[in-house]
Amino acid sequence: MTFGFPMFFWGLLALLPLAAVYFIRTRPRRQPVNAFFLWQQVFQQKAASSLFQKLRNLLSLLLVALAFGAAVVALTRPRFDDGSAPDLLIVIDRSASMQSVEDGRSRIDQAKDLARSWITALGGSQRAAIADVAGSLEYRAHLTNHARLLKDAINGMTASDQALDPHALDELTLLSAAASDGKAGTRILFLTDRHSSPMKLPDGVEVVQVGGKGGNAGITAADLRWDSPGRASLFVSLISDFPEDRDVELELVSANDGVLARLFTVHLPAHGTANESIAVEPIEPGNWLLRLRGKDVFDADNIAPLGLNAPQPIPVQVAAKNPYFFQQCIAAFSRADSLFEPLDGFARLSLAVGSPPETECSIVFAPAGESPFWKSVGEELPPGPPEVMSKDHPLIARIDPALLGFDGARKLTAPQGAVVVLAHADGTPLVYTCSVDGKSAVVLNFDPSREDFYLSPWFPVLVHDAAVLLTGRENQFPSAVATGSHVEVPGTEDVKKALLEMDRKTVPVTTTMPALIERVGNYSFSRNSTDWHLGGAVFSAGESGPAPSGDPPPQVKLATGWPLAGWFLLGAIGLVLGEEFLYHRRKVG
Repeated sequence: MTFGFPMFFWGLLALLPLAAVYFIRTRPRRQPVNAFFLWQQVFQQKAASSLFQKLRNLLSLLLVALAFGAAVVALTRPRFDDGSAPDLLIVIDRSASMQSVEDGRSRIDQAKDLARSWITALGGSQRAAIADVAGSLEYRAHLTNHARLLKDAINGMTASDQALDPHALDELTLLSAAASDGKAGTRILFLTDRHSSPMKLPDGVEVVQVGGKGGNAGITAADLRWDSPGRASLFVSLISDFPEDRDVELELVSANDGVLARLFTVHLPAHGTANESIAVEPIEPGNWLLRLRGKDVFDADNIAPLGLNAPQPIPVQVAAKNPYFFQQCIAAFSRADSLFEPLDGFARLSLAVGSPPETECSIVFAPAGESPFWKSVGEELPPGPPEVMSKDHPLIARIDPALLGFDGARKLTAPQGAVVVLAHADGTPLVYTCSVDGKSAVVLNFDPSREDFYLSPWFPVLVHDAAVLLTGRENQFPSAVATGSHVEVPGTEDVKKALLEMDRKTVPVTTTMPALIERVGNYSFSRNSTDWHLGGAVFSAGESGPAPSGDPPPQVKLATGWPLAGWFLLGAIGLVLGEEFLYHRRKVG
């Protein structure tokens, strides 16, 4: 047995004056009395019990001495190890799945109870630190032997709505490396339910599993997109941890008034996944909630807030001698996904043949004349397959350049800073993007009226991809994202409003961009006089699905409950109470 504070053994010297109190006798004063014979009987009874009195005094002294000695030993912080135990780092998983309730208690509460019992067992004789992890590792209390401080750090933890980042514990590799080098290492204990994306833990991290019983189904992905005005498509992906097949019901309701828009059933196989896509008509822009009906251990993944934003069409005009095919292309995309809004006058985007008008963005076929987007338009080039200069450029992501003849291309020079995507065999740019004096353009150096290019499937594809590239629509604003994601709200001005609505309560959130989606709920942003709606949901197969297969982690050996000093102190209190009970109002001497 070792002692953390052996200097307290000097306190045993206080037993000497304590014993002296018991053995010091007071000499009674003699007093004359009128009837001595009345006192003789008292003296006889006292003499008969004097031996018992002495034994009782000795027993009282023994009890008090044992109580005092036990209290002194408690102050020395005794323990059975050799005193070389390493420091402890207790890391508690507070990811979304730790909200799961089993036998009336959440997994995060089970983990906190176990961590508190470890701190109690340390009894201040060993240092410990407290941290939690979800999206990142955060330290709640640094190395200390102050039990109250450590327990306060544990009590302040709550489960988050975010999934566990598979790389969040990578920084603990430094602590493990120090221990492997023979230095004073730190023992790392990770309390988790093992419901997360596959992660490789640093060497030396000991996993302590809490909870983990099956019985859950959750939404792992969802999206709500316009098909046409008044009609949208809903996509949902589900995962099950149940051991049997199930038919589950889902409902799409308005987050504002709870009006039901669609109710449907999905067959969910045992320990499997399912996907479903349905049409929703009619439907209005705004905040929506997709809910999975039924009871399971984890409630947070049964809801997927969704945002359906009002279409933001691109104002477009046509500048061509024969505008018919351009107008048909614009009309088709206007009906399908409201991409374009045709205008006769000034527009943000222009589709032009020859020289483009003064617009913010331009898609130019068959460049001719004077323009800041090219120089020195010369003779016509012979048709032929182009050379790919930018292999992964989004303009050619959905086309096969080898199938394009580029008939009608002319010799020209692109402006400085242009990104050439396709080029002629002699180096002349055939497809390129450029920006000059705050205006941008996609230049397509060929005549679309030749080889019936207007009638080919590549014509609308090029127009669509060039339009979304020039106007920044290549990354469409999402309907919903997983918690822990960062989202950039479209626009250039400061965000005027940012709100989170959950459980019919609205709270403000930070307007800093990109916005961090920390909690499950419907988010609303206002920027550039436009309102944007977005949903934040758990969306994690690891959090919602079954725990990893294989052998469970080995049993961690660590004392719980009261420390040895606590038992000594409890014994001292018991001895004092026993002495008080047996010898209440006893007189010394």
